[in-house]
Amino acid sequence: MSSIEKIIASKLKDMNKSISIAESCTGGAICSKIVHNKGASIIFKGGIICYSTESKMKLLDVDLKIISDFSVVSKQVCESMAISVKKLYNSDYSIATTGNAGPEKGDSNAEIGKVFISIASEVDVKTYELNFNGDRKTIINNAVLRAFELLNDILKN
Repeated sequence: MSSIEKIIASKLKDMNKSISIAESCTGGAICSKIVHNKGASIIFKGGIICYSTESKMKLLDVDLKIISDFSVVSKQVCESMAISVKKLYNSDYSIATTGNAGPEKGDSNAEIGKVFISIASEVDVKTYELNFNGDRKTIINNAVLRAFELLNDILKN
């Protein structure tokens, strides 16, 4: 049985498409899983870990007004991250994550376990609002797995 990230890598290779990643709450875990696969350099353009609010603004040009109006843990910020990283790396697809893995709330009032995942394709951006239970490690692992599952579903279409 192949891991989901291997399945995605194979699909992207077959489609001759690339991906880039912008991670906040997942802290590089998505990028790490991608690069553990042989031939990752064929599909993976790069990734940014923009954990702080400041890094989201400086590295990905997320507008302070969007952050102020909606919070760093929001659909709007996640979509902005996905669009920006896709443009930055000139990739065909991108994944962005923002959320609250706990145990404290950090720069957002979002409940612990709330995660947004955005996937930008060549035609649109889809964003998913998820609520996970468990400790920090469990929330992060579930967010990473769900990001791959959502991308896999998009690649099927």
